Amino acid sequence: MKERLAGSVRIEPSILPYREELMAFLDEQRRRGRRLLLVTATHRSIADSIARHLGIFSGIMATDGRTNLSGQAKKDALVAAFGEGGYDYIGDSHRDIKSFASARLSYLADPSRSLAKKARAKARVAGIFRRKRNAILIAARCVRAHQWTKNILLAVPLVAAHRLLDGEALLKLCLAFACFSFQASATYIINDLHDLSADRLHPEKRFRPLAHGDISIPAGIALALALSASAIALAISFLPIAFSYALVAYTAITLAYSFDLKKRLIVDALVLALLYTARIIAGAIAISVKASEWLLIFSLFFFLSLALLKRFIELEDSAKEKLSGRGYAATDIEVILSIGPTAGLLSVLVLALYIASPSVQILYRTPEVLWLLCPLLIYWITRIWFLAKRGMVHHDPIVFAVMDARSYVVAAVFAILLLMATLDLRRLLERP
Repeated sequence: MKERLAGSVRIEPSILPYREELMAFLDEQRRRGRRLLLVTATHRSIADSIARHLGIFSGIMATDGRTNLSGQAKKDALVAAFGEGGYDYIGDSHRDIKSFASARLSYLADPSRSLAKKARAKARVAGIFRRKRNAILIAARCVRAHQWTKNILLAVPLVAAHRLLDGEALLKLCLAFACFSFQASATYIINDLHDLSADRLHPEKRFRPLAHGDISIPAGIALALALSASAIALAISFLPIAFSYALVAYTAITLAYSFDLKKRLIVDALVLALLYTARIIAGAIAISVKASEWLLIFSLFFFLSLALLKRFIELEDSAKEKLSGRGYAATDIEVILSIGPTAGLLSVLVLALYIASPSVQILYRTPEVLWLLCPLLIYWITRIWFLAKRGMVHHDPIVFAVMDARSYVVAAVFAILLLMATLDLRRLLERP
């Protein structure tokens, strides 16, 4: 199986993450005249490419078409070549225990507690290479907890339905927020696994935990499965069954985007806008209210503008003629500059049409105040596009908004205006 996989998968050694402290130790040993061999259960073709790239090994011992060089087989090969206790061995797996036991000295690379305990019991451990890492911080970066702010959109139907004081609805909304956050994090991890090679070549994304080697691929898969299982279990147990369907649909569209749709011109931006809108729909389902068609169309135009803004920023930052892994070329910038802000302003038009509709008279006692939302929204949309053109916006406009003080001011004024519109200001002003 390893031979078949090695024949169909190409590993690029130059972008793999390496343990810097361990590499420095190996280089020092080589300078002292010691012979270094790369001994691995990986297939020979892959091991050979890595050895050639590093240039510090005098030979390799690896899996081939006849022998899987792992566990007992690796220990037997080492003893046959160097004799019992005739070599020092560095490893990081429980399958290396037998090789540790027959070595003169053993070194451990980022071992788990159980591995370190077993190795010390059966071998002479001369050193442990352990990178200083904060597991909680790494896990938070891996799940991209900062992206959970996007799931605040689930609360939009609650605000629109004027049910902020409904305790049961608030509880369901919190559960829905947890479900979407866990599931979104699971899809982020799957996306990172899928884009591993591309991320390792990216100037910023190469520092993501999986690309940088801060968390192993099996651990990443386990974390994604645990998060997804938790999200589905919460949804089935405490929320309407329709919410579970919405969560599954959101996941399917997200994965389709990660694996294929993000490469499609315009389709990628439309899908991103749809995913934001899906959060609003799911929030409405969670609290058993009907999402307004006005709200959904507004959301589609507004987030289409932000999705195109993200592509614009990526094109501006890229020195290439074509954006890697996307369907956009450098010549598309002017078109995006036309469509993006226009889509944002169309969302303001939808808001204005909604304010002028009869349904507003039912929900708001002083609907005239709502007209002030339009210039406020025009300000925020045009400002973020101006800043992006000046190179002052983060590659993700949502993250920029979370870090931007003026965005908080705009959000606060927006909320105050909504509150004022719900009050009967005429009666208040008529009081002596």
